[in-house]
Amino acid sequence: MIAEDKKFIGQKIRQQRKRLKLTQFELAEKIGIHEKQLSRIEAGLHYPTLENFIKIIKTLNINLREFEENKEINPLKDDINQLLNESNNKELKIYRDVIKSIKSNL
Repeated sequence: MIAEDKKFIGQKIRQQRKRLKLTQFELAEKIGIHEKQLSRIEAGLHYPTLENFIKIIKTLNINLREFEENKEINPLKDDINQLLNESNNKELKIYRDVIKSIKSNL
């Protein structure tokens, strides 16, 4: 389970870093760690320290809930959730109406 947890955390971090078009070097520099250390975290070889984990999720704008136990990694759902999290109420209403319309016609 521990190896799976490390891999899950690393994948989430890598996924969001790439979504934001940051290199490992850029993210490592922003949070104050060596690029190799970040590489090991993303590869699932090491856990970040609590301090570095907090810096990473703040820098990458990752919600802590995304690390809940047994949460499946699904890049498509993650992309949609990111869009929703960045949207205002007017946009959310439009998205809801469009999704309802599409689902009713499938």
